[in-house]
Amino acid sequence: MNIFLNPGHAPGGRPDPGAVNKELGLVEADLTAKITAVCRRYLIGNGHEVKVLQSHNLMGEAPGYPNVVITANEWYADFFLSIHVNAGGGRGCETYCYDIDSAGGKLAVSIQKNLVANIRALDPTFPDRGIKEDPNLAVLRGTRMPAILVETAFIDNQDDAWLLQHYPDIFAHGIASGVEEALQPTFVH
Repeated sequence: MNIFLNPGHAPGGRPDPGAVNKELGLVEADLTAKITAVCRRYLIGNGHEVKVLQSHNLMGEAPGYPNVVITANEWYADFFLSIHVNAGGGRGCETYCYDIDSAGGKLAVSIQKNLVANIRALDPTFPDRGIKEDPNLAVLRGTRMPAILVETAFIDNQDDAWLLQHYPDIFAHGIASGVEEALQPTFVH
């Protein structure tokens, strides 16, 4: 399978770092790059072709930067995963898809389930914020393959930020395990 990974926001945080926790010195663009790098290794180890593109340009809005959606579509990815870190005063993870009753919805369910299970092995109180449909998200709307956007945890929550800072591999393994489960012919959501 060809799996396209899109760590959220611009490489090195320039010009768009995403969410920031100034107190802990955490930057979404850096955290998503770490999680994605580990996820990539897991997926390659399971025999998949993996392409990674972190860019400020999702669908042509930032000329001069590589276009994420066009690159994924031209590569003929089988799955598209955009990996993010949330902010806004909540806690837990949530996964977005274009339509819950689609292959992208199946992928979202599998990733959310595996991600929550992995994190709860460390923190049993970690909230499952569920699956959400959002056909307005550029990476879900513009891609031609099953696509998800996962908000792994909240950078502005002390407990979530600690997990993101110290255990990016747990998030990566949960995401990769979700991909593997979604590929099983017997998996239904």
